[in-house]
Amino acid sequence: MGEDKIVVSKDILIKIKSRAQTIKSLCKDKALIKEAEEILDLVSKELNKDTETVMEKIEQKMRETRSSNPDLNANLYILHRNLLNNKITKEDALALYKMYIDSEIFDKKIY
Repeated sequence: MGEDKIVVSKDILIKIKSRAQTIKSLCKDKALIKEAEEILDLVSKELNKDTETVMEKIEQKMRETRSSNPDLNANLYILHRNLLNNKITKEDALALYKMYIDSEIFDKKIY
């Protein structure tokens, strides 16, 4: 049987997370604290799921690095064009994107 899904607004998940944090901080019972932590973990996982596509991530990072890191911006532009023209798969594009972002801290130059 497949996984059943429902749609819940992000605002409601944020409110649940906030209230679970309040319970965790105000409560002294270890069992309740553990339950609140589990709720926090579940909600955090749902909020952090990749809702953006690979293309959106690349475009956003291109906008961010346009003036601060032209080399990274150029690499992301090439990656974006290759993905747009179906020269590479989304999985390959995501792997390259992560590699570029991870290596960004080592490539800092002062412009």
